[in-house]
Amino acid sequence: MSARLRLLLVLLLGLAGASLPPPAHGQLVTREVTGPAARPIVFHYAARDSTVATALAELAVTYVPRPLIADGLPPDTLHVIVAPTEGAFVELTGGRAPDWGLAVAFPKLRRVIVRSPRLTGGDGADPATILRHELGHLYLDLAVGGSERVPRWFNEGFSAFYADEWRWVDPARLAWGRLIGSLVPLAELDATFPELPAPRLSYIQSMAAVRSLRRRGGDDSVRLLLDRIRDGATFDSALRATYGLTLGQFYADWNSELGREFGWGVALTDERALWIAAALLVLGGYLVRRRALRREIARRRHAEDVALGPPDDHSLGVERWERYWEDDDEEWKGDPD
Repeated sequence: MSARLRLLLVLLLGLAGASLPPPAHGQLVTREVTGPAARPIVFHYAARDSTVATALAELAVTYVPRPLIADGLPPDTLHVIVAPTEGAFVELTGGRAPDWGLAVAFPKLRRVIVRSPRLTGGDGADPATILRHELGHLYLDLAVGGSERVPRWFNEGFSAFYADEWRWVDPARLAWGRLIGSLVPLAELDATFPELPAPRLSYIQSMAAVRSLRRRGGDDSVRLLLDRIRDGATFDSALRATYGLTLGQFYADWNSELGREFGWGVALTDERALWIAAALLVLGGYLVRRRALRREIARRRHAEDVALGPPDDHSLGVERWERYWEDDDEEWKGDPD
């Protein structure tokens, strides 16, 4: 089967919500573990990735995002593939992952594709956090009957926040984004995220928005929100029934909350604030020195003017000096002898 035909089949099956075993790529080891609520989770990996795959499998046995009750979710089998090469990762994801992407979730196929940590060059990303994030997408899709029923910001924010990614967030980054106007409004993150260099900031503000919802009523309120969506409510109506806010009101309220929590006080804790302060000190020193030089120049000019006297006196002196040299001034010429 050609790569193009395989990708078309994946897309069609994804839209239909089908769940099939992952396409084989080379000699992959298959290991099945039992996840929460006796859910089968199948790992596919190369033998050289067995150590990391074993660690990820142990995580998957117990992980489900906190607001969700595993027993209440459809019992579909989940697949996790650890791509052994860059070529395998591109093929298995259909080329949909950006260069900086470490994993991709296909909720309709109940499948997660993870780059082997051998391929990421020790970029500091935690494989366990990555897997929690991607499994979060699959579990959210199961919980609401289709992740397309929630805004993209909620989908990403939910998966990231409950994967404990908030602990890695630098609050100053969000504060500076708000202050310099580089945040994309949540309403514009409804269907898609911007391209580089903005997506990381969009993920952070999406986490902050989900965090805000959780602070209003805990994990129970988030669970109730998802239950209402699964029962047929739109995200807006489920939000209104759960929190007493329309989606538009939440956007406005969250924006105000963002200003209170991530203002100048937070921004000034960032390293860039030190550089700005240093630049201002240098600029201030330059302006003070320039003003002092101007004052010194003005003082010296004034002192010279006082010493020389008024300009009219200077002219009279010159005329009197020139008169002494007139040819008809016999007294000046003196005795010819």
